[in-house]
Amino acid sequence: MAGLPTVEVDCALCGSDRADGVWTTPDRAFGVPGTYTVVRCRDCGFLYQRPRVRDDRLAECYPDHYPRHQMPSPRVPFKGSPARIRAVRWALARGLGYTGLRDEPVGVLTRLRAWWLDRRLRWTCPPWIGRGRYLDVGCGSGGSLGVARALGWQVAGIEVAAAAAAKARRFTDEIYVGDIVEAPFAPGRFDVVTAFHVLEHVTDPVAALRRMLAWLAPDGLLIVEVPNAGGLGARLFGRAWSGLELPRHLSHFTPATLARAVETAGGRAIWCWHQAKPRYYLWSWSNYLRDHGLDRLAWASELRPVYGVLKLVLEIGLPLVSRAGRGEVIRLGAARDARA
Repeated sequence: MAGLPTVEVDCALCGSDRADGVWTTPDRAFGVPGTYTVVRCRDCGFLYQRPRVRDDRLAECYPDHYPRHQMPSPRVPFKGSPARIRAVRWALARGLGYTGLRDEPVGVLTRLRAWWLDRRLRWTCPPWIGRGRYLDVGCGSGGSLGVARALGWQVAGIEVAAAAAAKARRFTDEIYVGDIVEAPFAPGRFDVVTAFHVLEHVTDPVAALRRMLAWLAPDGLLIVEVPNAGGLGARLFGRAWSGLELPRHLSHFTPATLARAVETAGGRAIWCWHQAKPRYYLWSWSNYLRDHGLDRLAWASELRPVYGVLKLVLEIGLPLVSRAGRGEVIRLGAARDARA
């Protein structure tokens, strides 16, 4: 089938029009017609889709059942037994700045459990900064807003899909529906701005980052999460890598190119975390098998018992992948550069 109309684009980081093809693949997730190509800029190494679907047709790449637009199940931390909640409160107070949640005294078991929970909480809960004003860019149906509100934040969101935004309004009335760069929030208004799996979807990632950085208070924090095109999965699976998700992902970042995009937009990278979950590798493995005509083996590997065993094996080894800086997902913390 013929694909959607496309347009040639230059590198979003350096503006060069010189690039070489790297991966070409159809839409594996939702079957948008056509095949789509990722290229590497010859001048700066940035990976991006070229040609890409024309701006006025991009919405057709997202079906009504697109996961980010569905009803969320916010991972609110205050769930479980009283003992678990005490440990969560201690971890949030000790590691993420929620000093109002500190309970004294707490026992050794509570502290050990808090240490165990700390990494998960850092991925699901924003650190408390300033006056607790939070903006989630590309908020979808509001999962991150629900978590932040439960932690005491004043929350607001931006979402391009009206149906998803309507669901997010369960957590706040302050949802802007439309393009990121046109959102009317005042400069310096927010203490934390997040963009989880958003930047790879926008046509001009540097302009989006520049806008998000402008919304930060002087000591504010921008948190951006994207698939890692420099990770182990992309290296192992190539065009079968699940993080490509063409044609929806227009840009493909490595830690270095994400940091450069932030710097180009007037910010500075503070830290970069890596995460590796089994499902990303298992999706890529299925793609790889089907690309090589092994459909029956792919089907067998997706059966619940086999999938469960493979997932368990990966759970054991993947923490080492994250520590080695080769995770499937990168999360970067950034601040405004005072010199910009």
